[in-house]
Amino acid sequence: MDIVIAAAGKGTRLKEYTTDIPKHIIAVAGKPFIYYLLDAVVEAGYRRIFVVGGYHIDKLKKCLLEYTTEAEIILVDQIQLLGEQCYGTTCPVLAVKDKIQGDRFVYTMGDQLLSVADLQAMQQSTADTLVAVTEHNNPERYGVIEYKSDHTLSRIIEKPSHPISHDINVGLYTLTKDIFPLLDKTASSNRGESELTDVINTLARDHTVRVVNLQQPWLDLGRPEDITALERYLKP
Repeated sequence: MDIVIAAAGKGTRLKEYTTDIPKHIIAVAGKPFIYYLLDAVVEAGYRRIFVVGGYHIDKLKKCLLEYTTEAEIILVDQIQLLGEQCYGTTCPVLAVKDKIQGDRFVYTMGDQLLSVADLQAMQQSTADTLVAVTEHNNPERYGVIEYKSDHTLSRIIEKPSHPISHDINVGLYTLTKDIFPLLDKTASSNRGESELTDVINTLARDHTVRVVNLQQPWLDLGRPEDITALERYLKP
């Protein structure tokens, strides 16, 4: 199964760390952060890996060329394909939609640490869209999961002031090609971005979108303090 890693953003919340490099290649515990994700992706059995870059893509490209693997890593330039006006989590999907092989593919944000087991779980045999979730003590910082009565997805509520649960969307999905016709029909959010969560919410109205609970720890790289937390977790 193909996997798409979204790595085009600037990472403005990381301040001086991303002045001249993408946040995905910030050094964490001695190596570029995206290497930890790639290690897990390769070990989970993915053999075609699309990395969709944009901001300082030349430095991302150099970093990927120095990563040793037998898997095929395909760097896609989102800005070259879609222009700088395309901003948001749908853009990496738009950038690869003509390149995907098979009826399903996995999509993940490139700024998170995922386990091999959880990446393998996203390859399960089903025709349904899958959304990975985990519990978090600060759900208001993320997209919070609202369930239907059968515990499938009803919707993802972005950064609510009063979260209805501690279950959050981690930005890891198994998507089908049913997603493609919806991409161009989705209006920009209140943040001025084209958001994949809005597309998935639309899909969930008329289709089954199943929720997959992560079994292993999940950490993301969004703020300067996350670097220390990640290094503490990664170092023996």
